[in-house]
Amino acid sequence: MKRLTCVLVLVMSCLCLFATHRPVVALVLSGGGARGFAHIPIIEELERRGIVPDMVIGASMGALVGALYASGYTSHDMYALIDDTDFMNAVFNLSQPAEKVLDRAYDSIGDPNFSIDFTEGGIGRTDALLDDSKVNLILHESLSRVEDIGSFDDLAIPFRCVGTDFRSGEGIVFSSGSLYDALRASMSMPFVFPVVQLEDGRYVVDGGVYDNLPIELARSMGADIVIAVDVNESIRQAAEDEETFETLSGALTQYLVLVGQIRSVEQYDDADYVIVPDTSRIGVVAFNDIDAILECGRAFVEDNRQLFDDIQARLEEAGCGDRPAPRPYSSFPVSTIEGFDFDEDLERFEDLFERLYTGAAYDGDVIRDIDRRLGMIRRMTNKSTVNYRLEDGIVRVAGRDYVEPSTSLQLGLKGGIHSYTDFRGRDFHIALDPDFSLSLDMWFGDLRLTPSLVIGQMNTLSLDGFLLVARSWALEVGLEGAFGGMSALSDRVYLDRYPTRDWKASGSLGLVYFSGISHRLDLTFTYDFHYLGRVQSSAHVPSSRRDIWPERIVHHPHLTLSYRLDGTHLESVQETGLSVQCALSVGWDGDFTYSMRGDIDSSIRLSASHSSFLDAGLSLFSSRGPYELLSSYMVDTFGRISSDFIYADMSYRYYFFPRRNGLYIFAGVFGEALSDDGVSTSGRVDDTMVPFATLDSFEAGLVAGLGFLTDFGDIFARVHVSYTGRVSFTIEVQ
Repeated sequence: MKRLTCVLVLVMSCLCLFATHRPVVALVLSGGGARGFAHIPIIEELERRGIVPDMVIGASMGALVGALYASGYTSHDMYALIDDTDFMNAVFNLSQPAEKVLDRAYDSIGDPNFSIDFTEGGIGRTDALLDDSKVNLILHESLSRVEDIGSFDDLAIPFRCVGTDFRSGEGIVFSSGSLYDALRASMSMPFVFPVVQLEDGRYVVDGGVYDNLPIELARSMGADIVIAVDVNESIRQAAEDEETFETLSGALTQYLVLVGQIRSVEQYDDADYVIVPDTSRIGVVAFNDIDAILECGRAFVEDNRQLFDDIQARLEEAGCGDRPAPRPYSSFPVSTIEGFDFDEDLERFEDLFERLYTGAAYDGDVIRDIDRRLGMIRRMTNKSTVNYRLEDGIVRVAGRDYVEPSTSLQLGLKGGIHSYTDFRGRDFHIALDPDFSLSLDMWFGDLRLTPSLVIGQMNTLSLDGFLLVARSWALEVGLEGAFGGMSALSDRVYLDRYPTRDWKASGSLGLVYFSGISHRLDLTFTYDFHYLGRVQSSAHVPSSRRDIWPERIVHHPHLTLSYRLDGTHLESVQETGLSVQCALSVGWDGDFTYSMRGDIDSSIRLSASHSSFLDAGLSLFSSRGPYELLSSYMVDTFGRISSDFIYADMSYRYYFFPRRNGLYIFAGVFGEALSDDGVSTSGRVDDTMVPFATLDSFEAGLVAGLGFLTDFGDIFARVHVSYTGRVSFTIEVQ
């Protein structure tokens, strides 16, 4: 009898345990690029009904939204994050070209607006079209309290995300370690963002490549009830309408959907509920229209109240309705930085970061400052990426090198349109001086050959050879031929000057010293041969000036010492920076000649928001070169040429979108002094050889403008107004 009683008690105990077992609920979120934001209104509706999952699993963009939710973010917290973040600018951040050896001061080609690199392995020196640095910063800032969590089971809700082994194609499930690494790997769309390399050497790309809706993973982890949200299926269904993929963007969207959607649909039967918002009109990269994406999620909730009623009723019946709300993100402690661990080739910077940040809270301004300084180091060391993560209190920093190029093609545009008005003299002039450049860098070991073409007022074809003879020393040889306006009477600025058809041949030999990509010193011997054509051959010359310019030949050997400091590449254009260029040249054209030139530009950040800056600049020029050549003169703010010229300005610059490319305004004051004697056709402007001895004209006034900063260059409109009644208006690309 006692034995029977024990058996009955044991059976009843087991039945009670079984009866009180609460089903495990999993929320599975699909990838889908920008469409992944449609997950948030679904989460909002689950929150409103008190439905809290026991685990959250995501892929790609679903991993990001899922990680935020699992870390204690509410839907309203996520809405606030979206409002404070420019995802469009963060995502569409073009990969930065590798820094080359700094161009010499006053280089005629200048920095390219666009470049394409060719290597032995293919096209490009990186594995991605876009730079992930701004996306990485979003991840670090938004999840800083849990980045060092260790086990993902210790989040507010246990979390998993998937990645794809780029070598084998196998799936990788992230359950512990660096939450930053896990999310960054799961979101790494191939060819778009750089591939993530884990500590064990594996290369990982977007989890959506392997499994974009990991329902089977949820089941394998013990989920009894699976709620899956797929933001892609509506696009596949809408593809029955041919108009959806007759465009290039539509075809690309359909391709990206098909890559992972077949496997996703095959898993539908394993889910208890499949939620499919209508995102058929939303592109995978539509980060500029997040409001419309959120509305897709809200529309599904509004149109499917009964579905959510059924989910709520089932979970309450199963005893899942009493699960407490997740621990809020703000309740997680802020981590403290205990030290740094840099890659071997970056170790020289480790002490600096140790001194600055050890003991600091890993949050907010500290993360942004670390990120900014590492961005500087990335450019200084010429790395394609420099990433970091917090692990056991240590900030671990790793960098990746660019692939060595064999050929690099560069396209450039600078200059623009200028108008000059003298209200006292009632004169108005317009000048158009854009220069288009095309150059090709070809590397043969330590030898770089650069053929280049510049099309503008002066059309130039050149070939430069740059030979590294030691770590910081090089020899440079150049040959150049040019045709166009080189005469001091040419139409560079259209102020009492006329079109000329001049020829030039030039050869140079130089010794170069450079320090990284910040400093460059050149000593160059150059021999210029100019043939200046007859101006009277142009119909633009009035009959009264037919003899203004006879044919003449100018030989001009000269020796030039030049220096360039580029501090602006260390910071973005919206940061503090300093750049210096200067050159001193002495030569002979029958008489002694010289030319000296210097330019200093600096920028100081005035606000912590990176929106306000103070800019200052100083330009000096004095020349006693061949008086026939425009290169012996400086063109001033109002279109006049001068052999002596001083210009200074100071202005305030304000960005409407701090830390991002986009619109900005500037305003300030300027002053200039110059020699305004014009250009003589019979002798030099002034016989004195004393620099700046001929200054006799002065201007001062206000300068203001509007600009737009892009990854391809700076486009701006600027107006100068002088107290003398002169006004200039410029639209230019730099």
